[in-house]
Amino acid sequence: MFRRRKSSRLGRSRREVRRARSARRPQDDQGTVTEESSSRHSARERRRRTSRALADTVEDKTQQEKRVHRGSSSRSSETLDITQVEKRNVTQHEKRKARKSANLAPEIEKAVSSFVKYATETAGFEGLRKECSIVLDLKPEPGTYERFKACSDLNRYPEIPCLDATRVVLQNTDGNNNDYIHANKVKLDKLDREYILTQGPKSNTIEDYWRMIFQEQCVGIVMLCNYTEEGNQNCEEFFPTESTAYKYYGKMFVNNKRIDHLDQYNVYTLEVLPEGCSNSIITRLAHCTTWPEKAVPSSGRMVLRLIRWMEQLEPGCIAVMCSAGVGRTGTFLAIEAMCTRLFKGCESKVKDIVLDIRKQRALCIHNELQYFFVYSTVLDYIRAKMPKYHSKVAKFYADLNKL
Repeated sequence: MFRRRKSSRLGRSRREVRRARSARRPQDDQGTVTEESSSRHSARERRRRTSRALADTVEDKTQQEKRVHRGSSSRSSETLDITQVEKRNVTQHEKRKARKSANLAPEIEKAVSSFVKYATETAGFEGLRKECSIVLDLKPEPGTYERFKACSDLNRYPEIPCLDATRVVLQNTDGNNNDYIHANKVKLDKLDREYILTQGPKSNTIEDYWRMIFQEQCVGIVMLCNYTEEGNQNCEEFFPTESTAYKYYGKMFVNNKRIDHLDQYNVYTLEVLPEGCSNSIITRLAHCTTWPEKAVPSSGRMVLRLIRWMEQLEPGCIAVMCSAGVGRTGTFLAIEAMCTRLFKGCESKVKDIVLDIRKQRALCIHNELQYFFVYSTVLDYIRAKMPKYHSKVAKFYADLNKL
């Protein structure tokens, strides 16, 4: 009992001690609780503020992206975003080009490399000038253009002969024995198409022109001249230029079904039908108006676009024309032939191509300016296809501009 009472008293004493201690420091305990509560409250508040700030940041970014997408953001942020996109696109475009270049067949690499080296290093501009003079000295032999001399009223220029060996012979002439038109067929090695190079129609040859287009089943026409240049009538208006308009030229019916206005040239979809025939043909005429007579365009890109347009046409003959049918016409065909042959892996020289064309269509390419334009445009095409040649092509242009 004694022990239990002692233990009880001791127990009460301890409880009393604890109570006494609590009574002596009520402010300290309360203060401690208040500080802890305040600390927890401050932490919660900081978390709330941080969450709110993050939410505001996300919302602001979302709104900014929406404004950029709508085109209503500030100029600086919009420019930055668009520039970054453009840089990414340019980089991807260059990577695609690089991959394509890497995948080219060895024979293409060899042909292109050989041409670039010759044009930019081996020959030099003096060498190219000598080469050009050799080409321009090639004249048709007497006796090789007798039909041309017999039909002088059908020729636009008396000094530009039409070779007998390759001239287009018109059929179904209704007994007038007039099978002549100032036009030659040209076929070049490694080119899948046959071409007709011809002068711009005169008022008395428009019907014959459309007879030729129908007879040869031409799928396309490339017109490189304007009707009037430097005050001279260089080509008669030979088709209806308004959409849905039609016209009869003698016994030839021509219907303009559609016009597409493209960059630097227009494309006319024309229906051609001879009188008494029930089956018409459709041909597409691309009219370029930016190539000056006896000169060259400021850039070869227009020519390369026309070549790309031709590649999209169905298989068949294509007629190429300018006022005389030799200067711009011959230059255009030489560019097309060089680009095609090089990227088929055939080592080719401009000199050989132009000589081959001149043997089939007399006097093609008028002057040195047009001859150099063949080189510069083919190099442009190579630079676009194979960026690794960019510096050499740029140097060629820089040296050319010094002449």
